[in-house]
Amino acid sequence: MSWSKKLLWSLSVLVLFCALFWFFRKPLLTGYAGLFSVQSANKGADAIVCLSGGRVTRVPETLRLWNQGYASSIYLTDSKKQNKEFSKLESGNLMFAQQVVRKMELNATWQTIPSLTGGATSTFDEAEDVLAYAKQKGWKRIIIVTDEFHTRRARYAFEKIFDGSGIEVEAAGAVNEIFSDDDWWKSDKGISCYVLETIKFPVYFLWDQEPTVVRND
Repeated sequence: MSWSKKLLWSLSVLVLFCALFWFFRKPLLTGYAGLFSVQSANKGADAIVCLSGGRVTRVPETLRLWNQGYASSIYLTDSKKQNKEFSKLESGNLMFAQQVVRKMELNATWQTIPSLTGGATSTFDEAEDVLAYAKQKGWKRIIIVTDEFHTRRARYAFEKIFDGSGIEVEAAGAVNEIFSDDDWWKSDKGISCYVLETIKFPVYFLWDQEPTVVRND
């Protein structure tokens, strides 16, 4: 076969592949998003822990689970301030969470899990903070709440840190009003979230603790 025919054949296969992908893009991209999410929360846990980050989505979801009886205690993790000089100008996680309680007209009380390092900068850090606190409290099962697209990686990190502790970790994902797993490719926010998860998940898969190749202080 001549080079021109090989090139034509290769281009034809590429065009066919692109056409098939375009035709089946929704189920393919929806299925891809499903690889990053997991919903495993069950009622009767010792505590619900709201991870730092997307508090606008995660805090209400934590309160919803609490109100439905998934656990009687709710907690926030302590994250490192990005700018100490101006951090007091915005409401902290605890103040925001308390405001959401009033907005939702619930009788919930938040507590903050202290950080071992002066503020968590990664999910691995949060897992280590929660593990130390859970051992003090004698917990046997907890639910972590994070954004839906982050649930599998978060639970994976917690399971690695909690390995051998005898404490079970379940995950609950909070949805948002910008994108979901069946339309994430239609918004800049959705694309950025899933592309970032695509990069981060292999790192969490390969390391059993905070990777030293990534600087998080």
